[in-house]
Amino acid sequence: MSEKKEYDWILLYWMPYDNDLWPHKAAIMKMLAQGVKSKNILVAVQADVFEQEFLTRSVITNGKIDTQQLDATNSASEDVFADYLNWTESQFSGTKWAIIFLGHGGNLDQISPDLHPVPDPNAGTQWMNIYKLNKVITEFNEAIQGQIELLFLQNCCKGTVEAFYNFRDASNYIMASQMPLGAPNSYYEKVLQFLGKNPGVDGGKLAEKIMEFEANKMYNSYTTVNSAALRELPQHFTSLIDSLQTSNIENIQLDELADKPWSYLYLDDRLADIVLFFQWAVTQSGANQKQLQNFIKFFGQKLIYKFQESPENEYPNLNGVSLCIPSSRRQLGTYKYLEAFSDLSLTEFFNSILPE
Repeated sequence: MSEKKEYDWILLYWMPYDNDLWPHKAAIMKMLAQGVKSKNILVAVQADVFEQEFLTRSVITNGKIDTQQLDATNSASEDVFADYLNWTESQFSGTKWAIIFLGHGGNLDQISPDLHPVPDPNAGTQWMNIYKLNKVITEFNEAIQGQIELLFLQNCCKGTVEAFYNFRDASNYIMASQMPLGAPNSYYEKVLQFLGKNPGVDGGKLAEKIMEFEANKMYNSYTTVNSAALRELPQHFTSLIDSLQTSNIENIQLDELADKPWSYLYLDDRLADIVLFFQWAVTQSGANQKQLQNFIKFFGQKLIYKFQESPENEYPNLNGVSLCIPSSRRQLGTYKYLEAFSDLSLTEFFNSILPE
């Protein structure tokens, strides 16, 4: 067997565009190809588009695109994504890796839908599950000795504490948007050209450059978190929850959130800016302000690596991370398998304030 070719950076794009996003594929592929001008950068794109039965896999090196058709038809399959990772690792060697998910955001535990996941056109839309997806990426990251520098969830409203915490072992940095994103986005060419000239940067600096080169109209805000700090989150978060549990917690009326500018609906979920929500909850309940301030300090100084708002942001004065507020105990039951609900004491907290 021939030796695997080595690259300073391997960037893997997942493009599940068997939905209304499919017209953007051509523009994105063009920008990626124009950006890869260095021999030390490899970009791969596994894509699905509307009215095309099979997925394709493209490898972009130094401005050249090689594309093959696959047997797979389901771009919402975690197993198909795992095959993509394993194939790339079998063919190429990278010092640093980045994984970027395109597509729609979905509900709290969903990402990247496929409208036609199987040959049966009546099968209905299928979504990737972030819990299952994390297991795939984390196992791969362990297999390549922790070389995934950045996981970028380039999807609307995936900047939640539940999603960030879910992927805490998948990469060194995680980037997402608290609010809706545009498409096709525009950072690709300049970011890849920068990376080709500066291969020694880490995932945090790569995320900064994505923010820097993104067109203002394509995003409201971007947030990058430090995964090492995410792993410390339970010890800081649970102290705040404990202080709320021993306060007048019955004064927290969640139906009031509909009138708050920092609370909003996305599909079936009510999301709220995590800092502003807990400031409000502590005020309502009379809980310990010290625990709140300790959490805010940790949040701003350690957890958030970089938060950037667009000059055209339609949702100003937020802090970069949302919290899902279940509408009922039934919805809480749907999501509580996500580790954030147990590790951050969210299940206990919401059980105390949600109606029977």
